[in-house]
Amino acid sequence: MDAKLAISRQHFFKVMMPGFLQKLNLPPAFCKKLKGEDSDRDRAVVRSCKGTWKMNVCRNPQGLMSFKDGWPEFVDAHELSVGDFVVFEHIADLHFNAFVFDLNGCEKEFVVEFQHEEAAEAVRPNCRKTNTKRKPADKEAVQNPYFILTMKPHHAHKFTRIAIPASFRRSNNLKAFSSLILTDPRNREWAIKLSVDRSGGQFRTRMKGGGWHRFYASNKLKEGDVCVFELNRQRLPTVLMDVKIIRVLDID
Repeated sequence: MDAKLAISRQHFFKVMMPGFLQKLNLPPAFCKKLKGEDSDRDRAVVRSCKGTWKMNVCRNPQGLMSFKDGWPEFVDAHELSVGDFVVFEHIADLHFNAFVFDLNGCEKEFVVEFQHEEAAEAVRPNCRKTNTKRKPADKEAVQNPYFILTMKPHHAHKFTRIAIPASFRRSNNLKAFSSLILTDPRNREWAIKLSVDRSGGQFRTRMKGGGWHRFYASNKLKEGDVCVFELNRQRLPTVLMDVKIIRVLDID
């Protein structure tokens, strides 16, 4: 996932709730931080793999900000629905990168066509590229699959079991494995046992408590923190996932 969700930049995310179609309210903590930087701009620039959107920013008397004009076009372009969520990476002032996830916690993929090779180089890696003038090159980079998990109170329990999204398990054939290794942002490795059980007529793969609890405690995770689990294909057949952590202080 290289630098696209680097923990050195501030992030926040917004879940699409009923009423999101016309405007998007930004987190109060982020608004307060931006106010402290003396930013008084009234237009934001949001970039995703599908393009760049300019959005009018409205402020209420309390200093809270919302995206309005330009936001509905972003919604349409990314086919957002209730339950989807968008992770915003704050670049500077009111400039953001945006990453769109579906209800299962997997990043949405979009196909973008380009007429010129120069344009293709600017695409973010969560879009699959096609070129109308030449066949796709074999060396075209393919992003590793990943899923995200927002920390809940039960994730801190010593004997909890963390479910891996079924779609992620199926598409990456994880049912054949009994363990995995998580690599945290400090490059420390954590052995985690996997278990398979059946619930509601479906098989589920879960990370078991002991190893997970040590990972959780050592990384000082808290409720609301977001973990991004990226499958490291270079280490197959060992199941190794690189984990990025977005702290709750960055997204409240």
